[in-house]
Amino acid sequence: IITGTVSDGNIKVKKGTTGVVLVLQDLDLTSTTGAAISINKEASAKIIISGTVTLTDAEDPTDEDSADAETADAYDGAALKVKANASAYLTGSGTLNINGTAKNGIKGGDDACLIIDGLNLNIAAVNDAINANYDLTILSGTITIYAGDDALHADHILTIGSEDGSGPVINIISCAEGLEGTVVNILGGDISITASDDAVNAANKYEGQLTPSLNQLGGNVTLTSQGDGYDSNGNINLIAGSASIPSRMNGGEAGID
Repeated sequence: IITGTVSDGNIKVKKGTTGVVLVLQDLDLTSTTGAAISINKEASAKIIISGTVTLTDAEDPTDEDSADAETADAYDGAALKVKANASAYLTGSGTLNINGTAKNGIKGGDDACLIIDGLNLNIAAVNDAINANYDLTILSGTITIYAGDDALHADHILTIGSEDGSGPVINIISCAEGLEGTVVNILGGDISITASDDAVNAANKYEGQLTPSLNQLGGNVTLTSQGDGYDSNGNINLIAGSASIPSRMNGGEAGID
């Protein structure tokens, strides 16, 4: 159980350590050297949010491209980092505020699994709000996002909601692209997206392994975009739920592409 205020520090779950439970309770944690919280390679952790928790990544963005290899390697570019082959399950009844002032809000590494279930989550990031190199699943909760680039991005599979049709309330106030993954599954929830590019995009990140697919099996989606509303480089399957998708009809953009 971790509580209090730290102006420059971080919490790390050691490589290969599993079964960890972190209870963050009324915590304000800022880090200038790496992520405020890191789940290191091949580790797993359940993170329970209680009260109001704020995680801020205050790294120097120039460190990512530093000529000094040690400085560049230490750069996380996220307030919460889930490294390669690790997993994190975020839940709780509290409010989690993520400030991605250096790059991303939350970052998942190669073959990492990130699940969000049931908390009030607010993310502001200069790049992606959540960027997962593998899978991202959001089962429930209330999420508000301001992103400079993608709001919710998964290279592999992005899933919103549960098979029973329940799901989160997601309000993406600003972004370039709203939901992006090789496969995007919308199973439930209420999703509102304002995007300067495509609102929902199934793009080919795992070429030869997955067919890009946008699948809606439930939920209510409201889109405002300057690009395509629903865009897929492969399949689009609209089975159930509802969607409001205005067509811009400018420069080849469409409601459904």
